[in-house]
Amino acid sequence: MPASESVLDTDIDMFGPEACRDPRPYDTMVREAGPVVYIPQYDVWATGRHDPIEMMMRDWKTFSSENPPFAEPGRMILLSEDPPVHQRIRTVVSRALSPKVLRTMQDAFEQGAEDTVLRLLDAPGGLVDGHTDIAKDYILKVFPDAIGLGDKNREMLVRFGHAQFNMFGPKNDIYRESMSAAAEVFEWVGINCKRDAVQPGKICMAMYEAADAGDITPEEAEMLVQVLYSAGSDTTIYTIGNVLQALAENPSQWELVRSNIDEYATRAFEEGIRYCNPARFTRRRATVDVDVDGVTLPAEAKILLLHMPAGRDPRRWENPEVYDITRDVVNKHLGLGFGVHACVGARVARLEGVSLLSALARHVKSIEIAGESTYTTNMAVRGHETMPLRLVPA
Repeated sequence: MPASESVLDTDIDMFGPEACRDPRPYDTMVREAGPVVYIPQYDVWATGRHDPIEMMMRDWKTFSSENPPFAEPGRMILLSEDPPVHQRIRTVVSRALSPKVLRTMQDAFEQGAEDTVLRLLDAPGGLVDGHTDIAKDYILKVFPDAIGLGDKNREMLVRFGHAQFNMFGPKNDIYRESMSAAAEVFEWVGINCKRDAVQPGKICMAMYEAADAGDITPEEAEMLVQVLYSAGSDTTIYTIGNVLQALAENPSQWELVRSNIDEYATRAFEEGIRYCNPARFTRRRATVDVDVDGVTLPAEAKILLLHMPAGRDPRRWENPEVYDITRDVVNKHLGLGFGVHACVGARVARLEGVSLLSALARHVKSIEIAGESTYTTNMAVRGHETMPLRLVPA
C-alpha cells in the first residue's frame, strides 16, 4: 500500500462522464497533489507534472509501454511495444513517411487547406462549425487520400478512433456503450484494412509491401493499417479545433499569425498542443521499484501520464494558462510524445495543422466565437463535437 501522502483521496471519478467531457479540473488536481499519486479506485498511479512525464518517456526500460493500465488481455498495439519490436515496426512506418513522401503530402495538404477555406468564405454570415466544417472536413479529405483509404465512408475513421481511445480506459459504462455503438465500425475496419481494399502507391500499401519484403509479417501489416486508421484522424482534428478556439478567444494572437504566417502558423499549432493537448494520457508500467521525486512506485505499478495538466504545469511553463504563440515551445512540449515512443505521425500532423492555419490566415481577418461549444465523451482524448464560429473574410 502506498504511503498515505501519495494516495489521492477524492470522490471524483476520473473516468466518469463529467470528467471524460472535461478532465482538466480533475487532472489538474492530480498534478497538484504530488509528483505521482496513487488512485485506489482504479489501482493506478498518475502524474500530471512535466518533469516526471519527460523522465518516464525517456526511460522506456524502467517505464514500459507493454502491459500498461487497462490493457486488453492479449491485445498488441504495435507502435506501443518496446524495443526491439518497436524499432522494427517504427522503421517500416518511418520509411513509408520519407522526405519525398512528406513533400508530396505537403503539396496536397496545402491545396486541400486552400480549397476548404475558400469554400467556408461563402458561408451565410460567416457562420461555420469549427469542428465539423473546418477541422473534420479538412482532415477527412486530405488524410485518407494521403494514406490510400479506398472506401469513401470516411466518417468511419472518426468513429473508429473514438472507440479505440475508449479502450484505453477501464471497462465501465462509457466503454461498454462505445463498444456496442462501434460494432458496425469494427466490421468496416475489418474489410477496409485488407490489402485489396487500399490504394496502390500510398502509405497503407507500403505496409503490405514491407511484409512482402519480409520486414514485418502480413498480420503486422494489417495491424499497422488499423493503427493508421485509428490514430491518424481524431487527435489531429481535435488539435485543430482546440487551436481554433484558442485563437478565437485570443484575437491578438490571430493578428500575430496573420502578420507573419511563415513563423507564427507553426508556433500557433505547437502552442495549441501545449495549451490544450487533446490526448489526455499515455500509459506506462514500472518494471522495477522506482523512486519518482520522493515517491516510491512498486514494480508492476500501472501509471497514467497526464498530458493536459503537464502542458500547463507552472513548474515548467511561465504563465501556463495563457495561450502565447511567442512562447519558446517548439520541440519542448510533450504533447506529441517523447523519446522512443514519440508520435511517429507527428510530422504529418504538423504539416496538416500548419497548412490549414496558413490558409486561414491568408483569407480570414478574424475568427470569432459564435456560440457555446460541446465536447465528446471519451476516456483518453478530449475534443469538440460542435464549435460555432464566425469567420470574417480578409
